[in-house]
Amino acid sequence: MCKDELTSEELFLKEGDHSDQLPLVDVHDSVMEAIGLGNDRLMMEHTSQLQAGNPPDIMQSMEPVVEAERYRKRTLRRQAGRWAAALVLIALLGGSYSLFVEGPGQAAKFQYEVLPYQPLVVTEEGGKVVRFNKPVSPSEEKVPQIQESKEEKLFRAKYSEAYKAVEKLLLPGEFASYVLRQEKAGGEPPMIGVVNRMMLFKDYSSYVAKAKKYTAPDLKQPEYMPEGYVFDQAVIQPYFEIKEKELLALTGGIKLEGGFRVPWRKEPLDSINFDNSGLSYKKGETKVDISVKRLKEKTGIIESLLWTKNTSMENILVNGTQLIFMDHSKDGNIISSYKYRLVWADPEQNMLYNLTISPKASSLTKEEVIRIAAGMMN
Repeated sequence: MCKDELTSEELFLKEGDHSDQLPLVDVHDSVMEAIGLGNDRLMMEHTSQLQAGNPPDIMQSMEPVVEAERYRKRTLRRQAGRWAAALVLIALLGGSYSLFVEGPGQAAKFQYEVLPYQPLVVTEEGGKVVRFNKPVSPSEEKVPQIQESKEEKLFRAKYSEAYKAVEKLLLPGEFASYVLRQEKAGGEPPMIGVVNRMMLFKDYSSYVAKAKKYTAPDLKQPEYMPEGYVFDQAVIQPYFEIKEKELLALTGGIKLEGGFRVPWRKEPLDSINFDNSGLSYKKGETKVDISVKRLKEKTGIIESLLWTKNTSMENILVNGTQLIFMDHSKDGNIISSYKYRLVWADPEQNMLYNLTISPKASSLTKEEVIRIAAGMMN
């Protein structure tokens, strides 16, 4: 059959729709044959940029000709059922596939590839993020209710009082550790605590300035955020090692009513590390939280991800970086802190990133969530 005798649908499948440079889904020949589309592979045109050896810009503006856009929509509607069947077969065959999504409201094209789940290598030394060795499930055993004694309730209340007493003696940007002791013989054993206040910022520029001052990981704002989501806050979480023996050797301190004493000490600034940062965006009650931590461990299992039998888990390749995508929307109340979770890394900088979407994010799509992460990758 010559080219002039092909129908518009057959021409679309044979040559692709190049009206606005949209690349098409590339699937295996066996899958194409299984759904009756033949074994011609769909190929996107090589742009001059790609021919020159430069990577194509997958976030680019689109200004298609109106008539060409109408033609593309007509042909895509006719083939929607066949493409859906193709993706189902690909999933059953355990293969990968590529999706090309038009960015909503921002006239951009976005490309990512879906791969079967596998552990994610996050350091140059081979450290990995893996899913936990077995799925979590609700326990059928009833947790026995433990009744606190009068002494235990008092000690717990004094522990909170000790924290507040030490905190009052600190200036902003200062940190401390302390010991709560009951002076009478036979009382509760001493309890160690820390005043390790998280730094909160309501504007992004203040966060950037503090991150630079304390050499904390500097999270850039996403290049893309779904419509209606606005910056809420940024955080830097300080951390320091507790020197238990040194603390227990301290004497004196703050005296509390009821025979309690709180020896404490201010922690030197050079002993504090600022390896954790985060950004939050909100739309109503829905939150998008993005965090980063500087990795100290370089080998072995760096982190284990909790999952259930209902968790959808896969790897995504976007912007040359692979990430783990977790969909917890069918987990019920087992893992209720987020609906989606994405994890990726920058091995050269020893940084591990997390992006979580709150359970109430009913309107956010998988493509939008992946695109947020893509807009933060180098």
